[in-house]
Amino acid sequence: MIGYSISMVLLAVVSLAVIPSMVTASGAAAWGMIAAGQSIGGVGAVVVAYGWGLSGPASVARADAQMRLTAYAESVTCKLLIIVPIGLLVFSVAWSVGRDYAIFAGVGALSTATVGLTANWWFVGLAQPYRLLVFETIPRVLGTGIGIFYMTHGSSALVGVLWQLIGMVAAFVASTVWILRPWKLRRLRSLPRRQVGAVLASQRQGVTSTVLSSIYSSTPIVIVSLIAPGAQPVYAVVEKVQRQVIVGLGPFVTILQGWVPRASERELARRVRTGLTAAVVFAVALVGFMLAIAPELVWWLGGGQIKPSFLTLLLMSLVTGVSLIEAVVSKACLAALHRLDVVTRATAIGSLVGLPCVAVGAALWGAEGALCGIFAGLLLRLVLELVGMRRAIASRSGGALDVTMDPEIGVGGS
Repeated sequence: MIGYSISMVLLAVVSLAVIPSMVTASGAAAWGMIAAGQSIGGVGAVVVAYGWGLSGPASVARADAQMRLTAYAESVTCKLLIIVPIGLLVFSVAWSVGRDYAIFAGVGALSTATVGLTANWWFVGLAQPYRLLVFETIPRVLGTGIGIFYMTHGSSALVGVLWQLIGMVAAFVASTVWILRPWKLRRLRSLPRRQVGAVLASQRQGVTSTVLSSIYSSTPIVIVSLIAPGAQPVYAVVEKVQRQVIVGLGPFVTILQGWVPRASERELARRVRTGLTAAVVFAVALVGFMLAIAPELVWWLGGGQIKPSFLTLLLMSLVTGVSLIEAVVSKACLAALHRLDVVTRATAIGSLVGLPCVAVGAALWGAEGALCGIFAGLLLRLVLELVGMRRAIASRSGGALDVTMDPEIGVGGS
C-alpha cells in the first residue's frame, strides 16, 4: 500500500504543480487549450492501453516467466501499432479546436495519449510497487519537473507539455528495457507469439469495458450542463470530489489486482470472496468518512459559494462506495476468473440504463437527480457483475486452471 501510494502521491503533486507554471508561462488561454487537448488525449490513452490495465495484472500474476515475457512483448507490438494512428487522430482533433493555440492543444492531446503506453499493469500483476516507482513514476515525475524548471525560467507552456511527453515515453522505454531485457533477444525470439490480429481480438473485452467505463464517467457532466445548467456548478464540485477520492483509493484496488489472481485454483474462490469482503467493509467505512468531511471539503473547493444539500452529499458518498466495490469486482475478481465478458456486458447494460436516468433525473431534480441516475446505473452494473462472479466460481469449482493462452485475457485458461 505504501509503495503504490508513493507513486500516486508523486504523480498527483507534479500534475497539480505544473498547472500554475503553465498559466504563468503562456497565459490562461493557452493553458485552457492544453487542458482541452489533454481531455481529447485521455480518450486516446484508453484506446492505446487497449484493455491491458484491466486484464493485464491477472494474466501476468498467473503466468510463468516465459508467458509473462510473451504477453508483454505482444502488448508492446500492439500498442506501438495503435499509438501512431491514434496519436495522429487526437493531435488533429485537438488542433482543430485549439484555434489560436492549436499547437498547444495538439501536443497536449498527444502527450496524454502516450499514457496508454504504460506498463504499470505488469508491475501491479507481480506486486512490484517499487519497481513501478523506479521505472514508471520517476521518469514521468522528472519529465514534468524539468518542464516546470524551464517554464519558470522563461520558456513557454509548450515546452512543459513536451517534457511531459518525453517523461512518459522515457517511462515506457525504461519499463520495456527492464522487462524484456533486450540483451537476451535470442531467448525472446524463441518464445511463441500470436499474430497481432489474434492479440487484439483477445483484448476486445478489456478495451470495450474500459472505453464504456470512460464514457459513463465523463458523459454525465455534459448531460447536466445541457439539460440543467443551473445545477452544473454543484454537480461539477461533487463529481470532482468523488473522482479524486476514487483516484486516491487506487492503491487499494491495485493490491487486490495482483493478490487475487496469484492464488492457486483451490484458493482462488476464497481469495475472490476475501477481496470482495474487504472492498465492502472498506466502502461502508468510506461512505461514513465522506459524509463527515464532505461539507467542509465541498465548501472549500467551491470557494464558499456552493452548498449542496445533505441528499446530494449522501448520493455522492454512495456512488463513491459502490464505485470502489465495482472496481474490485471487475478488475480483481472477474479478471482473475477470466470473465471479462461479464464486465463488458454489465458495463454496457449499466450505461444504457444509467445515462438516460441521468438525463431524466437532471431535468426533474437537478444535481440530485443526476446522481440518482448515476447510482442506479452503477448499482445495476455491480449486481450483474456479482451474479456473473458467482456463476463463474460455481462453474470452476470442479475444474482446474492451467497456464495456457486464454482467448479473453491472453494467459491462464480453463
